[in-house]
Amino acid sequence: MTGTLGRRPWRRAFNIILNSGVSGLDPVRSRSVMGANRFFLMSAAVCLPWVVAIAVAHPPATLVPALTHLAMVCGWIVCVDLNRRRHYIAASITGLVLPIVQFGYLSWLFSTEAGFSLPLLTVGALAFVLFPPRQWRVAAAITAVAALVLVRMYLAADFEVPEVAVSDNWLTGASVGNVLVVVMIVSVLALFNNHYFVRERRRNDELLAEAHVAARTDALTEVYNRRGIGPFLSDAVRSGEYALALLDLDRFKRINDRLGHGAGDVVLSNVARTLVDAVGSRGTVARWGGEEFLVVLPHMSLGAAVGVIEDARRAMADEYGADAFLEPVTISAGVAHAGRHAGKEETLRLADAKLYEAKESGRNRVLGASVAVTARD
Repeated sequence: MTGTLGRRPWRRAFNIILNSGVSGLDPVRSRSVMGANRFFLMSAAVCLPWVVAIAVAHPPATLVPALTHLAMVCGWIVCVDLNRRRHYIAASITGLVLPIVQFGYLSWLFSTEAGFSLPLLTVGALAFVLFPPRQWRVAAAITAVAALVLVRMYLAADFEVPEVAVSDNWLTGASVGNVLVVVMIVSVLALFNNHYFVRERRRNDELLAEAHVAARTDALTEVYNRRGIGPFLSDAVRSGEYALALLDLDRFKRINDRLGHGAGDVVLSNVARTLVDAVGSRGTVARWGGEEFLVVLPHMSLGAAVGVIEDARRAMADEYGADAFLEPVTISAGVAHAGRHAGKEETLRLADAKLYEAKESGRNRVLGASVAVTARD
């Protein structure tokens, strides 16, 4: 446990470096900067041991190329700092030009047999990671430069024979090492792109799920809206016997006039919560419009449905009575029961008619009836 805790500050510091200059950027640009930082640090770590390998190849003749290789490694570290200071284009151009120059120099010094030309094959892929899509011309230009350097390496005679005398074993080892470098760069690029793709796909899925919920949910009361309750209503009609209840707050305009619309919104939100708690798993609640709610009660007889809504009415009267609230809050409700294959439109009309009747007969009451003649949608 202690060892894990001890590594965490280093991990945080490393992540801070990797994400240097990313804050406040759009996702496309931040992807490029993150990819650049990872390339700079990874390449610096991979190429640092090469400084020693080049230096011992044939001293003192190979000390200068070793120092230029060290300069390239230091240049990549500077590029991370350039990104931190938001000099993104300068960092990316510098970070790609440095290896083109250095590996071209090493290929001339040790010949193409040493394999120092191979890392230039990755410049094109790196360029389109380090630069965002809108700067594709810069990426294409750097790719073209790397391609021209490669072509010259393999066509020009001065790249065929080493300029310094190094052993065949060193040339073979350098060639194998450069193959491994290319494999590592390509693998890390693929891993980074896959990580970024998975992260963005997960984020898109989350946003899509949030949008789906928002499209089906009333923002104020957090219950279903008309679109959201639609599938439950259709399922109830197909499943057989069901009931629909339309509930309306009594004298809600008076609440708004006396307490203000902000308080009215709070009342609606609290009423929805109380209604959901009272109905429970027996039905589904939706805001039908304004201060009106719809409750879908599948597989329920008229008596049972009236009982459920009566429980909700009593819960509302108890919780928001005159003693507990500045303005008493009550509801009136109309319940319509329908048999198998009864149409939802006619059932809704009957529920609305019973709601109107409940309002006209004194409010704060529940009235119900069954659809006399079944109808199909």
